[in-house]
Amino acid sequence: MSVFPSDYWQARDRFRQAAQSLACVLETHPIKALGPQDQSLSMDVARYGSKSPQITLILSSGLHGVEGYCGSAIQVATLTELLPNLTLPKGVAVLLIHALNPYGFAWNRRCNEDNIDLNRNFLLPGQAFAGSPDAYAQLDAFLNPRQPPNPRDSYLLKLLGYTVRYGVSSLKQTLPVGQYDFPQGIFFGGQAPAQTQRILATQLPNWLAQTQQVLHLDLHTGLGRWTAPTFLVKPQADQKDLPWFQQTFTAEGLQILGQQGATYVCQGDIGPWCQALMSDCDYRFATVEFGTYPLLPVLKAIRAENQAHWWDQPTSSTYQWAKSLLLEANAPSRLAWRQIVVTQGVALVHQALEGLNGSSHT
Repeated sequence: MSVFPSDYWQARDRFRQAAQSLACVLETHPIKALGPQDQSLSMDVARYGSKSPQITLILSSGLHGVEGYCGSAIQVATLTELLPNLTLPKGVAVLLIHALNPYGFAWNRRCNEDNIDLNRNFLLPGQAFAGSPDAYAQLDAFLNPRQPPNPRDSYLLKLLGYTVRYGVSSLKQTLPVGQYDFPQGIFFGGQAPAQTQRILATQLPNWLAQTQQVLHLDLHTGLGRWTAPTFLVKPQADQKDLPWFQQTFTAEGLQILGQQGATYVCQGDIGPWCQALMSDCDYRFATVEFGTYPLLPVLKAIRAENQAHWWDQPTSSTYQWAKSLLLEANAPSRLAWRQIVVTQGVALVHQALEGLNGSSHT
């Protein structure tokens, strides 16, 4: 049986069953959302290992909804293939957070029930849910057309025109970094903390009550070379973390990028927020991206799906086309891609545990 799920509900069932089979402590945190069907959604959390850990590995998935297919598969494989064959050292725990954005996972969206890109919603103290990059307003008509998606849309020609006009560097600092003024637009960071942030603000201190050392790997797809993992070590983190990550993790094609190598720096991402919330412990964080398609097709899929959500009918062929485009961009259907990323993901989890066990986080 492939651990890659066919939909969110199968993913959630498999995660819960795997956690229960391993005698994990399992929690369910409902997410209130109105979807195409009246079905319950939840963030599910499994804790394995020490009940009072000094060291915790956090493995989270689905912050960007549709990217949860891959993250969930790696989490389930970790629970069924890796952890049963390991003996965790005393004082070590693994915390698996499944489907941070269950709405997006369930309905094949990147954003949540309020059209919020959750990795733009975790603002630090002093940051406001307001403002946008300077060029976003000029790009809004292109990024968020007020019409159903069209497979024959001259997307690339339009984007080329904006690239000539604004420059590649300007576009990189405008498109993905987050905006707070266009609620129906892509990369919208919200106007208040989302449900997911509120749950984590309450629960993360409870889950990590006695933990002194944390390694948090947040699983994503889309960025980087085909199947290859890319670690984004947040610029806000102490840059002494980079050598530790470079020494700990190996995989074919692996890239580990810090501030100097980041393609862009977005506001409101989850890593620095977790580190600030848990400032009393040594909290290392990395976004782990498994590469799919090049940036331009991925952006095209995000744009088309957003058009479909706001301006199309769920029964139309263009709506289904846009949904399938985004799904393929984030969970490629090729069996080889799925097998490789799950195998690599589990191997990286194993290396994370070995690295935590072998270092004092100094």
